[in-house]
Amino acid sequence: MSVLNKIWQLKNNQPSLSLTEKLLHNRGLASEDAAERFLNPSRERDFHDPFLMRDMERAVERIGAAIERGERIMIFGDYDLDGITGTAILMRTLTKLGANISYRLPHRIEDGYGLRAKFIEAFHKLDVKLIVTVDNGISCFQEVALANEKGMDVIITDHHTVPEKIPNAYAILHPKLPNSGYPFDELTGSAVALKFAQALLMRRTKNHEEEVEKMLDLACIGTIGDFGPLIGENRYIVKEGLRVLNTTRWPGLSKLKKIAGVNGVVNTQDIGFLMGPRLNAAGRMSHANDALNLLLHGEDKSDALAKNLDALNKERQKLTEKLMKLVRKQADVQRDLPIIIVHHAEFHAGVIGILAAKIVETYGKPAIVMEEREVSAIGSCRSVEGFNIVDALGAAREYLTHFGGHAAAAGFEVERMHLEKFKEKVQQFADEFAHTLNIPSKLEVECALAQHDITMQTYELLQSFQPFGAGNEHPRFLCEGLIVKNFKTVGADKKHLKLGVRPANDGAGANGSGHRQGGAGTLDCIGFRLGAFANQLTVGAPIDIVAELDENIWQGRRSLQLRMIDFKC
Repeated sequence: MSVLNKIWQLKNNQPSLSLTEKLLHNRGLASEDAAERFLNPSRERDFHDPFLMRDMERAVERIGAAIERGERIMIFGDYDLDGITGTAILMRTLTKLGANISYRLPHRIEDGYGLRAKFIEAFHKLDVKLIVTVDNGISCFQEVALANEKGMDVIITDHHTVPEKIPNAYAILHPKLPNSGYPFDELTGSAVALKFAQALLMRRTKNHEEEVEKMLDLACIGTIGDFGPLIGENRYIVKEGLRVLNTTRWPGLSKLKKIAGVNGVVNTQDIGFLMGPRLNAAGRMSHANDALNLLLHGEDKSDALAKNLDALNKERQKLTEKLMKLVRKQADVQRDLPIIIVHHAEFHAGVIGILAAKIVETYGKPAIVMEEREVSAIGSCRSVEGFNIVDALGAAREYLTHFGGHAAAAGFEVERMHLEKFKEKVQQFADEFAHTLNIPSKLEVECALAQHDITMQTYELLQSFQPFGAGNEHPRFLCEGLIVKNFKTVGADKKHLKLGVRPANDGAGANGSGHRQGGAGTLDCIGFRLGAFANQLTVGAPIDIVAELDENIWQGRRSLQLRMIDFKC
């Protein structure tokens, strides 16, 4: 077994195929046409007509009427990255079209997720005539009914799981609706907002293509932040969005790139690990308005806003590290259960989703993390492949104030008096999947990579499969028969592992120094969060590694390194 207790599963072990053919085959791209569409997404073929989506025509006409009559429009977004960027897209679009427009983002802790009755009442007092949701609303049946009673129309733009009963909204833009008519159903909330913006601009401007292109960077960030699968239209949005982001005209994004330490060409990892967390930190630690303001304001405020997000992200990192100690105490005693459920009054609603994700990463089980409050508990869930967490919550719906999300991630609120019954019901549901959830998790590997193919040339070949992300994961390879030449732990807390390896057949002997870096014939490896396993290494001993091929740039020189995911020795 590997150091992470994973079962390594090769997706492809056909020696007759080239590496490119193996990667295409692993992604279900058997035909030449499918491969071409994947490798070279195009606007004409992949960026679909927004009016194919059910209710789009009706929604565009309602916005047009509101603009003509000077009615006040309220954009109601969400506090996560997808909702923030989607709100920015519609704010920019409707401002350009001359609408009487305002926005409201909920406070994660004080308000929670989604449209609430208190917002409807507040909007009515502000003489709002039209509410447009972004990345939420599909489960807000009662709230939409209240808005209708108050004389306000509601346009829902959302992508979350569609409930059995949908709201009686003026229009619903949702690619997963039955009979939606739209050819791609994996759009994220920001991408649905982009399609709405595209439709509005097509009807009301002459240069709509240019205006839509300017906002591809926002939809790209939202799609990556919400783990939208990078296939079909999403792949086009992200690939072109990255191109736009590299030359972005928006001062806030330029400042964010700089303060996040993004140098050179922006890729999906830069968004996922550097830019995205800083934007998300606003909604987690303060208010999502801090992030939205960065995306909407000009040069004069962007520097201060970007620095604020950076500070909030550092605060978020410290809090997460502190709370993980409490999480582990509860999770360790549940490691043999099919689902891990932890809760504590000290948990913070801003980071419970991150804590749940770390449980999944550590234990390979679905996870629910709850912040206990005076009368209720706020929960966030993350899951594993094959276990629909929304279905698990649905099995305990009688105890929930509200819930919603995706198969892999969801949120909810439960009254404290029902907490134990809720846990019992969810555990009973998970018990039915115990035969699959109680086995070591699998680590999928593209294929074995021969030692002579661990080269910069192979790295360059992989770049044609960019952008990487959900649905098109960065290729991971099995590199067998290597020899440990040197190793050391690195990082402020020695959490990471750096080592040099050589092919077993290169004729070089071990250098005898367990901590010397580099050297002739040495391939450098970095294993993030693998420092705790350094005691399992021995200089001169064989090692098998699952790794991603990565590029290291130091003082202007490019070299290949392996980003270790797991290893056996």
